[in-house]
Amino acid sequence: CRRGAERLFEQVFPWALEESSVGMSTRSSKPLRLFSLPPAWGLPTWHPDCLKVQAYMRLAGVRFDNDQSTSAAMASYDTPVLVSGEETVLAGSDEIITFLKDEGHDLDATLGNQDKAEVFAFCSMVEGQLLTVMHYDWWMVDDNYYEVIRPIYTAGSSFPASMLLPWSMSRRMRARLGHPSAEDGEQLYKQAATCYKALDARLGAQPFFFGDAPSSLDAIVFAHLATHLYAPMPSPARLSALVQEHPNLCAFVERINSKYMNVSLGLFSRRAPEPTPTTAEEAAKKEKEEGKKERTPKEKARRRRARDFCAAGVVLTVGFVLISNWITVEAADTGGGG
Repeated sequence: CRRGAERLFEQVFPWALEESSVGMSTRSSKPLRLFSLPPAWGLPTWHPDCLKVQAYMRLAGVRFDNDQSTSAAMASYDTPVLVSGEETVLAGSDEIITFLKDEGHDLDATLGNQDKAEVFAFCSMVEGQLLTVMHYDWWMVDDNYYEVIRPIYTAGSSFPASMLLPWSMSRRMRARLGHPSAEDGEQLYKQAATCYKALDARLGAQPFFFGDAPSSLDAIVFAHLATHLYAPMPSPARLSALVQEHPNLCAFVERINSKYMNVSLGLFSRRAPEPTPTTAEEAAKKEKEEGKKERTPKEKARRRRARDFCAAGVVLTVGFVLISNWITVEAADTGGGG
């Protein structure tokens, strides 16, 4: 599997293994280069898996070079990708963290067996239940998908990848979730609330989940809660609101973000309140204007489906023209050779 990842990496990023790098592990002479998706929402990267690896490496004091790649460039990989030295290529956050632990960067090395069992249980909860809720919130809630998630997947990508990538990702995620109903979604949000309560109780007043030193659980929880908090979803931002019911968790995320990720956001100043009308006439005028502009969720979904249908038609037409021309040229070449 690792050799396959290395061969694929050489095809996608042929220059990466040739260039020299200044990023070094604190316990190894091998240069480390992390390929992850770009920053967004005031975070070093918007993707939870990329953020998990970055947080783990920073909490463990591992020096590395961070290369930002587009979603299209990383589409062939389990995101993110770590290059160690000139040959070793690792794809996916779990494989990278396992490699870092084997290299002597084990955040859980001083934990006892019971604490390690807790790490496993809480990580399973976060990357099981909470990740499922986040996928629902990102891919099944139309306003969130069209206004926030789809644009971030298309950023930096050229046509036709800017059309095909979010479409294929949306189909994959919807199939993975089993096309849940709105009632199923409400149950998922209730599960998220239960998970947040459990994390808040475990953290308590400590700076990290197991006292004064970070563990792998801190990196994983930070990566997921930060994206839940800071993704600028249109109102109501369900996950952000649920996390904000626990100021302790909010402070935990902000503390790691500002101290280790070198970003300080000021969570509760993220959205400035809109000015309120001063007179009854102004209020009535504003309500009338908003009534004209605001569309129902069904109308929004209908317009979005129409737009996506037109875009898909353009892609298919262009593909048909290109294939037809290729067949014509091939036929001409074959006829000329005969």
